[in-house]
Amino acid sequence: MHLGGHWALVFPKPVYWFMNRPKNGAFVSTHPKYGTVYSVADAKEMLDLVRREGGYMYQTHPRTKGSTGFPDRILTTDYFRDASYLGVGWKAMPSDLSSPRLGDRVFDLVDELNNQGLRKRLLGEVDVFQFDHTHELYAHMNINYIKLGRLPAFDRWGDALAPLARGEFFTTTGEVLLPDVNLASSSANEIVAKARVLWTFPLRFAEIVWGDGQTTHREVIELADTREFGSKTFEWRAKANGWKWARVAVWDVAGNGAFVNPFWRQ
Repeated sequence: MHLGGHWALVFPKPVYWFMNRPKNGAFVSTHPKYGTVYSVADAKEMLDLVRREGGYMYQTHPRTKGSTGFPDRILTTDYFRDASYLGVGWKAMPSDLSSPRLGDRVFDLVDELNNQGLRKRLLGEVDVFQFDHTHELYAHMNINYIKLGRLPAFDRWGDALAPLARGEFFTTTGEVLLPDVNLASSSANEIVAKARVLWTFPLRFAEIVWGDGQTTHREVIELADTREFGSKTFEWRAKANGWKWARVAVWDVAGNGAFVNPFWRQ
């Protein structure tokens, strides 16, 4: 509804709003107990609400399930091109055991979007429809590790949203960690990636994926000489004439991995 496909929305503070406007209702009203209350009628008002309250949106499980055909069908809309629409959700669905990495569907999408000049990111996500105290979530979830100077108080979760929106995080299935990835030493024709990596199972390969605005390229670095339970700071290089964006990912022998979002040269 409103934005197309399935999508997620988060605000830095409690916001009261209706997805459907009640009969004879207004976009903004004042409630005696809750204060400002919004009633959204269409995509334009949804974007207005997000801008007013400092919220963020993204497309969940793009190009599959309830988001089949999205975000492709909304690429030219004002709300998708707005900075508050961060990008798309990442998870390994559908599963493809023939691939050495997870989530190719979404990687391909974000690479296409960035080659089109749309600076969009990936956010690790998981479908949780119903669970109870017997379910172990952490081992099965894709986690976004955000760079923060301190852990925010429970009622200040908005402090974690700003670095998330800036892309200051890495996403992992848990077995590989990327606490620091730096591309600052890169030039116009070469990508230099310095990465601190921690891992559980032996690593299989790292990759520098980059685009020139038309084509996606990939430099694969074999890591078969690593052993289990290791850590190391690597420096990898890729010749990349005219690159506009680049991202880094590391994958282990079991197909688990971690990645950072695209870094834009200009």
